[in-house]
Amino acid sequence: MTSEIATIVGDRVGRLQRGYLRDHSEAVAALARLRRGAGKPAGSVLDIVDHTHAEEFVREWRDDAPSYAENASHVAMTLYALHQQSQRQGMHQSGRRFGSAVRGLAPELRADGPVTRRFAAVGTADSFTELSHHLRGLVQLMRSAQVKLDYGLLAHDLWLWQLPGRADAVRLRWGRDFHFPQKDTQSAQDTEPQKDAAQ
Repeated sequence: MTSEIATIVGDRVGRLQRGYLRDHSEAVAALARLRRGAGKPAGSVLDIVDHTHAEEFVREWRDDAPSYAENASHVAMTLYALHQQSQRQGMHQSGRRFGSAVRGLAPELRADGPVTRRFAAVGTADSFTELSHHLRGLVQLMRSAQVKLDYGLLAHDLWLWQLPGRADAVRLRWGRDFHFPQKDTQSAQDTEPQKDAAQ
């Protein structure tokens, strides 16, 4: 799977974002449906499956439960829909990694600050359900502060987090990006028209 899930989710979010910013009814309706899936298990909301699932996500998967990739895609896509709600600019930005985006909420970092505490809660989550819950709270803060995030990269991280023995590597990367943020890669999304200026 490696970067495949990042590409698939990133492309889907990018298309939805372009449509939403141009006020295309299909994209607006799709994001509304995706928001209703936030906090629910992957596959439980049937009218968003065409956005959150892909054949690649179940390749060689032999379990009735959702695959790691299906879980990751579902959470990333529904969180993007929450993040984009009522925003006039795109909240998906290619190259903006999760730890760096969270740091954008607290440029003047305080060890006892609310953002640091919420970020620490993400780091100590010991189940995917708990992790998703804490991510949702941070994304809601990002929406309020208009801080952008790469949802393809987030989906990849969420997939990797579920693999046996790999969660610590994800936590380490998020921690490095939070405490030592790098300049984020700029993307075409940054030049998308704002919603009320769209054709």
